[in-house]
Amino acid sequence: MTVHDILHLTDSDQGSLDIEAARTYAERYLAAEEGSSERTTMAAALTVLLDDPSRPVRKTIAKVLAASEHAPGHIIRCLAHDVDDIAVLVLKSSPLLTETELVDLLAEGSPAVQCAIAERDQVPASVSAALCEVADESACMRLLQNPSAAILKSSLIRLAERFEQHPDLCDQLLKLGDLPIPVRYELLMGLAQNLENHPVVLERVPEHQRDVFLSDAVDKVVLRLALEAKDEDLPEFVEHLRAAGQLNTRLLLRAVCCGRLRFFAAALANLGNMPLARMCKVLLSVRRAALQAILRKAGLPYRSHQAFLLAIDIARKADADFSYDLALEEARALTEALLAGMQDGAFGSDEDVNAFLRRFAIDVARLEARSVMKKNAKDLRAVHAA
Repeated sequence: MTVHDILHLTDSDQGSLDIEAARTYAERYLAAEEGSSERTTMAAALTVLLDDPSRPVRKTIAKVLAASEHAPGHIIRCLAHDVDDIAVLVLKSSPLLTETELVDLLAEGSPAVQCAIAERDQVPASVSAALCEVADESACMRLLQNPSAAILKSSLIRLAERFEQHPDLCDQLLKLGDLPIPVRYELLMGLAQNLENHPVVLERVPEHQRDVFLSDAVDKVVLRLALEAKDEDLPEFVEHLRAAGQLNTRLLLRAVCCGRLRFFAAALANLGNMPLARMCKVLLSVRRAALQAILRKAGLPYRSHQAFLLAIDIARKADADFSYDLALEEARALTEALLAGMQDGAFGSDEDVNAFLRRFAIDVARLEARSVMKKNAKDLRAVHAA
């Protein structure tokens, strides 16, 4: 068949070429040698078929040519601007579309077009950045679920800013290991704040206890992130908390009770304007009077000093060097010793501080119990598997 035959057929009363003919022309184009008259003729035929009013005809062409690096570029680009159910076929898989073209297409495209681009194999960082900037939630979710997509940290931060009130996408972001700790914190804070109206909280937490419940939830989020944070990330995280007004006495007491000694040292270093390495040495070596001066410089209230000083003494006796976190059983032992010491009238205990410590001691005991049960269940599964 010649170009003349194609033109004559599509202009005649016989109507559009059928789907099988469209498939044949596309397959013949790919099978023909580059530069051959056969390939030239088939390219012309396919170009004419782009104007065919029958959507199935154009869709058939897209299906055959979409994944080929030898497809006619102008046909692929025309199909990429077609209706969604045709365009997505080439947008998902065509290697001929450049990064610039993909960015332009997603900027003006529908959610279906954006999703197709987000699902491409090896999405480049520039395209990911554009998706994170302008795409809707469904496309951004597809991007995060695409293991081959290159996504910069700056793009992840932008997603966190745009969708902080969207729990599903926030949850997907939190599964990523590359998300900076301060960004993880902000996302988790958004989720924690939403707990106030959660049905479980409304049903199980008395109204007069909800403020305490929510503040505890926030502290637990912080300490969980502190446990997961790398040493080099802790100072930035602590500074973020200080700037947000979250680096308070209650949090530092809970950190000590939970064995988060790295976080405690980093917080004191930040509040006292001292290098972290030096602070760790100070916590191990200086006398109580010097430690109390550090606590004053950090802005911690005087009534809490006895608890912190006693906790530091207990940690020293346990050979903790404040450069690592304690195991749960070690944290529970420290908390019990701290609470026992604070309840001794000779120490001039403060009832508010004791109330905090008693609550923290219960939390640590619960964490340890859950850890023991989880380990026992794992051991039991291993026995049954053997």
